[in-house]
Amino acid sequence: MAMRLPAHGRRKVLIHGLPGTGKTTLISRVVEDLSGPKRGFITREVREGGRRIGFKIHTLDGREAWLARKGRGWPQVGKYRVFLETFEKLALSALAPAEPGTLYVVDEIGKMEIFSEAFRHRIRELLSGPEPLLASVGYGKVPFLEEIFELEGPIFCEITPENRDFLVNRIRVEFDRPGRLLVFEGLDGSGKSTLAQEVARRLKAQGLPVVLTQEPSGGEWGQKIREHLTKGTPLSPQAYAELFFRDRWEHAEKLLIPALLQGKIILCDRYYPSTLAYQGSQGLSLQGLWRRNETVAPVPDLVVFVDLPLEEALQRIKRRGQGREAFETPERLAAISRLYEDLLPRFRHLRVFGREPLEKLVEEVLHALSHLD
Repeated sequence: MAMRLPAHGRRKVLIHGLPGTGKTTLISRVVEDLSGPKRGFITREVREGGRRIGFKIHTLDGREAWLARKGRGWPQVGKYRVFLETFEKLALSALAPAEPGTLYVVDEIGKMEIFSEAFRHRIRELLSGPEPLLASVGYGKVPFLEEIFELEGPIFCEITPENRDFLVNRIRVEFDRPGRLLVFEGLDGSGKSTLAQEVARRLKAQGLPVVLTQEPSGGEWGQKIREHLTKGTPLSPQAYAELFFRDRWEHAEKLLIPALLQGKIILCDRYYPSTLAYQGSQGLSLQGLWRRNETVAPVPDLVVFVDLPLEEALQRIKRRGQGREAFETPERLAAISRLYEDLLPRFRHLRVFGREPLEKLVEEVLHALSHLD
């Protein structure tokens, strides 16, 4: 059975983390859970008497060869001599072009492997092409590795001892996603919540499996965030970003990922694009926020952005007659609006205009949903 890829179009997942955190084990577990054609290799330690003596690559079709072994020679990485010729021969054959829809698996792109110019060339092809790619990437002040970490297209997931079990299904839904995730974004007062609720009502009336949710979520961390926002608690941007991250991880683990694997259509009122726009507008590193959140948060299939002029959004907030949240000032909303404009092109997105009748907006979203695949 072929994988059902997400609709967002980002087909590269790159795992990175400190030595000993379990990158190889994680990749092996993800590969085992995925159906469909797969090509590539896994790198495993070789031990004698309980001591590591080297590394071998094991292809997914059952072949193996030495990558490196303790000893002297060229090329050399630390204590290990790299067997460049045998690695190159087996690795390149394992990564040779195959039928469309094949998942390519590379564990890992590291200091030893990239001595091979041909291997570097093939990795560049896989990173720039349409093929799904799951790979681990090593650290180091090496130009080729630094080049990879500068890329904007891949989904970067940092593995830690705390998240490595969670990451199995989190990564799985970037290659095999029976469900769909739609996210509704916009300035406060834009009408995105009303739109999400009406779209959910229409889809449920069609008998479709729909989950309507929101962020901050209704969990413990989400409740803390709402309390702080309502009271205008003077927390630092870093503290707010941390609260949203903890809430998002819990939300993804308990609701979003299980629902996607069950084939449900999720409509989420705000998601990590809000963190990028709101906390990013306060000077936090956009790349840092992006990568940390995408480590735990499935990439949305579609971001529905409800566009409304700033002045009208402020008027609607005022008419609500509720206490103003910390971000609901003209200056902050203007900065957030500018950042949304920069962020949207990096997502598959639909822009709708909040001044239009609700029924028209609903039809636009339903039409886009029907054409996601």
